[in-house]
Amino acid sequence: MKKNLYLFAFAVCLFSTFHTQAKVWRINNTPGVSADFSSGSLAIASSSVVNDDTLYFEGSATAHTGFTLSKRLVLIGTGYFLTGANSNSGLQANNNSSYFANASFYIDSSASGSTFIGLDYFTIGNGPTLGAGTDNITVTRCHLYNMTQVYGIQANQIMTGWKINKCYFDAGLNFNVFTLHNWEITNNIFIGTLAMNNTNNLNNLIRNNVFRTNIDIYSAYFSNNIIAGNTFTNVNVTIKNNISNGTNLPAGNGNLNNQPDASVFQGLSGNSLDGQWRLKAASPAIAAGETISAITPDCGAYGTADPYKLSGIPAIPTIYLLTVPASVASNATTMPITISTKSNN
Repeated sequence: MKKNLYLFAFAVCLFSTFHTQAKVWRINNTPGVSADFSSGSLAIASSSVVNDDTLYFEGSATAHTGFTLSKRLVLIGTGYFLTGANSNSGLQANNNSSYFANASFYIDSSASGSTFIGLDYFTIGNGPTLGAGTDNITVTRCHLYNMTQVYGIQANQIMTGWKINKCYFDAGLNFNVFTLHNWEITNNIFIGTLAMNNTNNLNNLIRNNVFRTNIDIYSAYFSNNIIAGNTFTNVNVTIKNNISNGTNLPAGNGNLNNQPDASVFQGLSGNSLDGQWRLKAASPAIAAGETISAITPDCGAYGTADPYKLSGIPAIPTIYLLTVPASVASNATTMPITISTKSNN
C-alpha cells in the first residue's frame, strides 16, 4: 500500500508542474488509501471541484463506477492493456488500470470542453443528458467499449467539434441518431462498427484509423484508413488513400483494395491487442497516405506525426519502475527508494 502512495505522490508532483492554475484531485477506490475522493460522482458533486480542474483516477483492482459529467473537467487514467495476455508490460509500476467495467459516462452540455485521457473500458453517451449543446469533447488515449446515442430521445440533436484520437474501441462508435458537425476521428483502432450516417452530418474528418468491421457514414472526409472488407456504406464522402483487405473501396484517389491483413499488419503473434495493428516491414500501407505539405504518411492508426500510443499511456510523466524496501528498521530515519520515470509525449 505504501508503494502505491509513494508512487502517486511523486506522479502528482510531476503532473502539477504542467497544471499550475487548476487543481488536480485524486480519486482512489482502494480501501485504506487516503485520496480526495473515492469515486468520480462524489468529486463532481463537490463544490470544491470546479471547471477546468483535473480528476486523476488511480489504478485499482476494483472497478471505478460511472457518473454524469456536469462540469468542464479533465479526466485522466493510467492507460489500458497493462497486464495479462497480449498486454504491453512495463509501462506503469502499478499495472492496475483506471478500469470502469463498461460503466456509462453521461455527458451534460455543461461539461462541454471536457477531456478524457487514459481511461479504461467505458461507454460514452448512453444517458439522457447527452445531446444538443454537448460540444468540443476530446477523448484521447482511451479504451472504450462504445460511444452510443440514447434511444427514445429526439433525433437530430447537434453535437459539434468532438475529437476522438488514439483510442481503442471494442463495440465501436454508433451515433446515427445525433447530428455530428466538425468531428475529428483520427488514429484510432475500431474493432467494432463506425455508424455516423445522420443525413444532417456536416464536415467530419475520419483519418488514419484501423477499422475491422462495418462502416456507415454520411458527409465526411475519409482518408489514410485501413479497413476490413465488410460493408462500407458512404454518402457525400470524399474517399482517398485508404487500404482494404476486400473490394469495398472505390477505384482511384490512391485507394487500394485486396491487400490481405497478413501483408499489412504485424499480427497478434508476439504482439499486444493494440500493437498487432502496427505495420509490418514492406507493408503496402507504408507511405501510402495522402500527401499534405510535402509529407506522405503511413496509412493506419500508427501513421502521421501523432500516432496511436500503445496502451493509451497519458502524455505526462509516469513511473514505470518503483523499488521500495519490504521493511525498514523502527529506528531508521531514511528509506532508500528507486524510481524510474519517463515522458510519454
